[in-house]
Amino acid sequence: MSENSNYTMNELMENYNVSKIRTGDIVTGTVISVNEDFISVNLNYKSDGILSREEYSNADITDLSQVIKEGEKIEAYVLRLSDQDGNVVLSRKIIEEKENWKKLISLKEENPILETKIIEANEYGAFALIEHIKGFIPKNQLSINKNVKPADYVGKAVKVKILNLKNNKGKKQLILSSKAVEKIENQIKEKQIWEALKEGEIYEGTVKNILDFGAFVNIKGIDGLLHVNEIAWTKIKHPSEVLKEGDKIKVMIKKIDIKNKKLSLSYKATVQSPWSIFVEKYNKGDEVNGVVTKIEDYGAFVNIDDVQCLLHVKDISWFRTEHPSDVLKVGQEIKVKILDINKKNKKVNLGIKQLTVHPFDKFSKEHANNDIIKVIVRRIVSDGVYVDINEDLDSFIHISKISKDKLRTPAQVLKIDEEKEAKIIGIDRKTKKIKLSFILNNQQDDKFSRSKEPISYTLGNDNFTIGDLLKKK
Repeated sequence: MSENSNYTMNELMENYNVSKIRTGDIVTGTVISVNEDFISVNLNYKSDGILSREEYSNADITDLSQVIKEGEKIEAYVLRLSDQDGNVVLSRKIIEEKENWKKLISLKEENPILETKIIEANEYGAFALIEHIKGFIPKNQLSINKNVKPADYVGKAVKVKILNLKNNKGKKQLILSSKAVEKIENQIKEKQIWEALKEGEIYEGTVKNILDFGAFVNIKGIDGLLHVNEIAWTKIKHPSEVLKEGDKIKVMIKKIDIKNKKLSLSYKATVQSPWSIFVEKYNKGDEVNGVVTKIEDYGAFVNIDDVQCLLHVKDISWFRTEHPSDVLKVGQEIKVKILDINKKNKKVNLGIKQLTVHPFDKFSKEHANNDIIKVIVRRIVSDGVYVDINEDLDSFIHISKISKDKLRTPAQVLKIDEEKEAKIIGIDRKTKKIKLSFILNNQQDDKFSRSKEPISYTLGNDNFTIGDLLKKK
């Protein structure tokens, strides 16, 4: 036996510098040949290593000779110690994958936004590559929109964040989320919108929801509250009287609260108010039509072009009206005269009686003292009677002017609703009162009689006494 026969195989390999290799080892060798599909590697082992294109990288490589040359050093993972030709089977993919996972751990900590493309999908989600590692995007992480189909994303570029590096079973798996990126982008966009919005400016929005207290209007992705009181200039019971969901409307921003993300809006501020239209259209003295909307003890409210105007009880008739409801009713259309427009306090006073000449003025132009007229007895009291001269004028006749005879009560000679002739004995334009007498012919015809009543004189349309002249003197 020779001297060398006493050496073991391992000792012989060590003497000839032959490396020890085991499955799972990471080894370094020299490329001795390369073609499109395979690389031969000298490993200082009893046999060379072989590295196929499929095992070279996770990346899509079509020609190995384009990525590595003969004589270059290469690191590889030992898959098997011998294939059918006795070569050591190598892989670089496993090493690359380990490095890529290290990169993913760093990326998870840095938490950047990554861009990738969806390569495939199923009913549960979609798949994309990050650092050549296949990642899974669950369906509920695809978008902030709930009704999305994973299949619609295949081939599309998306932005993602690394959600986790393990699945819910604790196994290594790259879990991604494009929904998280959408949220971030929306937050940035929302912040920019909030900063761009200005109080007092008018924007177009879409009515999103209608509630009892108002409506929510979306302006550039931000929901603002349009309170029911800010919808119309006139009072409404419910927003649906004016708006419906989906309406495109212009609103003015009343208040911006960026801290609490609240937006107060006004719709009525974008249209001319009924008051401003009213003061442009009408003037004091105009005669207009309106509708009675409310009746109170002191008067009635009349709607004229959506402006509530007051018709005071004293301006309903030239004569006393006990209560507005005696003459008017809610819903009644009436003609009125504008007596006053108070722009400062936004108040309008109306009158009905001012539409006609005062009955006294008309009567006084057509009649004079000593004229005989017909009257109707309407009320009898102890010291006289009330009579109607016409439907608009009345007068009180003292008991002393009812008969030449002395009476205990007017009822001795008069009855209610009785029509009688009376003489005009006085027309007082200052107080707008007409004095009458049922005594048609008596001593009053003598201006120098002993009557205690002051004697009236008429000059033109003026009625006066000697006492009036002395007072002026």
